[in-house]
This record gives sequence, C-alpha cells and structure tokens, in this order.
Amino acid sequence: MTTDSIQGIQRFGNSNGPSLVLLHSSQSNTSQWRALIQQLQADYDIIGVDLIGYGKAPKAEVEQVEAFRFSDEVPRIVAGVKALLGSKPVTLIGHSYGGALALKLALENLLNVQAVAVFEPVAFHVLEANEPARQEIEAIATQMDATDPVGSTATFVDYWNQPGFFAALPAKVQQLMASQAEKVAMDFAALMGEPHKLVDYSKLAQPVLLLTGSKTQHSAQRVAEQLQRVLPDVRTKQLDCGHMGPLTHPQLVNPELCGFISTYASTAEAVRD
Repeated sequence: MTTDSIQGIQRFGNSNGPSLVLLHSSQSNTSQWRALIQQLQADYDIIGVDLIGYGKAPKAEVEQVEAFRFSDEVPRIVAGVKALLGSKPVTLIGHSYGGALALKLALENLLNVQAVAVFEPVAFHVLEANEPARQEIEAIATQMDATDPVGSTATFVDYWNQPGFFAALPAKVQQLMASQAEKVAMDFAALMGEPHKLVDYSKLAQPVLLLTGSKTQHSAQRVAEQLQRVLPDVRTKQLDCGHMGPLTHPQLVNPELCGFISTYASTAEAVRD
C-alpha cells in the first residue's frame, strides 16, 4: 500500500524498516517491481521511482534528445528520495537503465547507499568504441533513430525480447510504448554519453549483487563481464532467463534480490541504529 508519494515517486511498506529504492528499466515503471514490493513491504521501507518520461513521472525537459544525460535524471531521484527518507541509508535495486543509474548513484555518493543489487545494468559507456558489443547496441540505436515511434519501439522491444514480440502485444500497449519512444532514445543517449569510464567503477565501495540472464544479448552480457572485472565487492549469478528477467521470470530473480537485501539492507539498518 502506498503511504506517501511525490510526482512519480511512491513509498510503500513499513516506514520503520530498512530502506530500499527501486529503479526500473526503460519502457517500464515502478509496477514492474509489483511482486517484489508485495514480498518485502511488511518489513521494508520501499521507494519506487518512476523515471523521467515513464509512469507518473514528468517528461524530460531537454531541447535535443541526444543531449540527455544521467545528470538530467539523477537530481530528481535524489531530491525525491531525500524528501521521503531524509539521510536514511538505502539499498538500491535496479534493472537495465535503472541498474546503470543505481551504479552511478552509489559511485558518486549521491545518496547514503549501503548496497546495490542490479540485473543487467546496461552501462554501455564502459565499452570501448571498437568492441563488437558496443557496435551491436549502437547499430540498434541507429536503426531506432531511422524510423517512426512505432518502428523505433518495435526495434527496441524485439531486441531485448525476441523478433515479433512487439507485434504480438495488444494495440493499446503498443500505443503506450510508442508514445515513450523519445524517452527511450534519451535513455540510450545517457547510457552512451555518461562520462564515467570502466576503471571508475573500481572505486565503488559498496557490496554489489550483479545478476545476469543466460539468454541475454551480447551487449548486456559484455557490460556485466566488464563490471565484474573491476567492482571491488561484487557477487554474481547467472539465471535461466533473458534481459527482461525481472518481468518475465520474477520467480528466479526476486529470490536472489530478497536474499541479498535481507543480508545487506538489514545490516545497514543495524549499523545506522
């Protein structure tokens, strides 16, 4: 049950429990974490963030899509979380674009982050320009830019799922997703244009759970491999699913998240007390 909210930033659960912040993937919103919230709300203070352009969040205020950066996204997250939680320590949970944001928030100490759990954070900026994985995702971005919102959305959705996935969705869902195509392009611009390099993530001191899917795309898998090399305190596990695992296979993903959260979020709260 929602106990408090700001535009697109909702609070659920037990306000006396350890605090969690949930960050969703592109083309989604906080509802993607519904099952996880239901599992944890009795014991945890949960903040669900609809990222700019999704759910109940405001639209992006940038003149050019390609100019959008994480620096346009994170101030609202930080302000919203602090308005609801103050300086309480938090555990960040993120998927895809939201996972990359979670790593940035922790690395730059923008919140009092105690631990981070991510499923395939698509921090494409850690890949070198000549890497096949980066060239693969840049080709997808180029293909998206070359068509209308419906075609762009079909390219994006089919890449992360399977060919024909978008066409099989109900028309109403297709229309909603296509209306968000511009923000998806902004997300790509932010992921590609983030100034942090791979080596910078070696300074991320918090414990990190890095989950991947065995049936994912090369671009996402390569990012995870590179992050695994440099993160100083990382636990990894590969699950039998694809990149959209938190939505398609919550029965596999959520137990891993809950196990990590029960250890590190509870520990963080004990330290605070």
